[in-house]
Amino acid sequence: MNQTKKTWMLGAALVALCGLAGTASAGVGSPSYLNIDVTISASKSVSVSTLRTSTQSATFDGSTFTLVPTSTATVLNDSGILSEGWELSTTGHSIDATTGANGWTIAGSTSNLATDNVALQAVFGSSHTASGCPIATAAEWNDSAVAAPLTATPQQYGATLFADTALNNNGLVTPDSGTLLFAGSQRALCWRLSMPTTSTLGTTDVQIVSVIVTAN
Repeated sequence: MNQTKKTWMLGAALVALCGLAGTASAGVGSPSYLNIDVTISASKSVSVSTLRTSTQSATFDGSTFTLVPTSTATVLNDSGILSEGWELSTTGHSIDATTGANGWTIAGSTSNLATDNVALQAVFGSSHTASGCPIATAAEWNDSAVAAPLTATPQQYGATLFADTALNNNGLVTPDSGTLLFAGSQRALCWRLSMPTTSTLGTTDVQIVSVIVTAN
């Protein structure tokens, strides 16, 4: 076969391939889209023992100056679908349950409490924690990295702060991921209240000291 014929056949083949390519691309149209816009209708929310406001009781008679609950409370992410963090705080004073007046000052330290000063601490355990909380002299209450005293300034529950490893009982004592609790996650909650050696308040009215759990 001479060179002229080879050149002609190669050219014809290229023309045919180009024609096929043009035919194929001509058969593909531009895509169209159906966009599904999903609105998230939920808000971050937390409950304590299934309620917005729940109560545990203690008696201060001077036989002990550190009060702890006999059972845990249960804190739940009840937002329905959202992940959320939890912050712990308290008020600046106890509140007289009858008159609403300020009572004891809630101090930022558990040491050398002055007259009419109390200190409040709290820790989380896993949802599998048995009903009992750590005793008043348990080591975690003296670890400020875990059980820092609560103040009016919220503090974020995380991998160490408020996470009581002694209350793991085959479950997480830390948030599920970073500082986040997934929807439906729950944790046990325990507290300790350090009392003053002297109180000037009368015995007529109950004093309310609040552990405030805020979803963020």
